[in-house]
Amino acid sequence: MDSVSKSIPYSYTSANVGIIKPPDKLGRWKLTDAELEDKFHKIDKDVTSHQKHYSFEDKKKTPILVKLLFFLCATALVWHGIKRGFRK
Repeated sequence: MDSVSKSIPYSYTSANVGIIKPPDKLGRWKLTDAELEDKFHKIDKDVTSHQKHYSFEDKKKTPILVKLLFFLCATALVWHGIKRGFRK
């Protein structure tokens, strides 16, 4: 075993891959106030135009299953009240 372990060269030195340095300044976009205002109005127009298509009253209707469950619960309460009335 000693002859095998001596024949395998081991190297425990760290691999030198270099150091990643972050930039000291970030690039900045230089836009004029007019360009910024135009972009804002364009985005605002897109958002408000999409909101006009979606209305809570138009899209959100009570599902039939909820109406059915409410009707069944109301019927059960009324039936329970009628049965109690006949007992007395």
